[in-house]
Amino acid sequence: MFGLIATLALFTLHFQTGRAACECGYIDSQGHVWREALVANFTQSAGALAALKKDWQISNWDIPQGSNKVIRYTPNNVFQHNDALGIKVSAYSGSGPVNSGEITTLRSDIKYGTFRMRAVVPTVPGVVFGFFTYISETQEQDIEFLSSDPNYYQTVHYTNQPGLINGDVDPAATRDVVVPGADFTAYGEHRIDWLPTASKYFYNRAQTASITKNVPTTSSSIILNVWSNGDSLFSKGPPKADSIATVQWVQLYFNSTTLAEPAFKTACKNAGNIPKCII
Repeated sequence: MFGLIATLALFTLHFQTGRAACECGYIDSQGHVWREALVANFTQSAGALAALKKDWQISNWDIPQGSNKVIRYTPNNVFQHNDALGIKVSAYSGSGPVNSGEITTLRSDIKYGTFRMRAVVPTVPGVVFGFFTYISETQEQDIEFLSSDPNYYQTVHYTNQPGLINGDVDPAATRDVVVPGADFTAYGEHRIDWLPTASKYFYNRAQTASITKNVPTTSSSIILNVWSNGDSLFSKGPPKADSIATVQWVQLYFNSTTLAEPAFKTACKNAGNIPKCII
């Protein structure tokens, strides 16, 4: 309980004081120092959608899927839900595109960092819930939950794209992990640590996988989405009822191609070389 209270206290400090209190960066439990942060608290009194306005955009476009159904990202599918942020795939009407939801950071200059969300996975079968870095199909690292998995409440799929070789799964770039005793239908923290030599994946601060192949090398955006295209081999569905992921917060601590190390060190010095913020 104390650990949870301490974590919430740190989160509140970072949310309220912002970067001005952390000019010398953020240090994580692995000893990595990150220069910048984007923190979105979807449980704030102003509401979940207000927390998106500064640093995030809600997607509004169609993505053709070849022989599968078109994914239609619509702003209506990102909404206030149970004192948090809801992202959903709508119950499918039986024809036309599949209405889905997505948010993405306005910034695409993020390069290396620790990226965390506290969320509940969808429970209605037939969707994919993703939390990932992205700039292209070959510069992407994914956390994905498939609500049609038999043990969807404790199964997570990690991939450093491309995850296929000649149409077959590349075992060096993918990990399908069942976390014993986990219950993803209750709030938990899911995390990607993007390092120069590895993508490390965590659940509730315990490492669950590490992938050293296809580690991205290009600055990227961070994306959360819930989608379905009816692919019988992956998303399945589309769902017969609304399938909703619920997100309480997202915390991104990172370096970027915009704030170079010399400028960061100068800002820290000008701030009096204050202690790094612990995350």
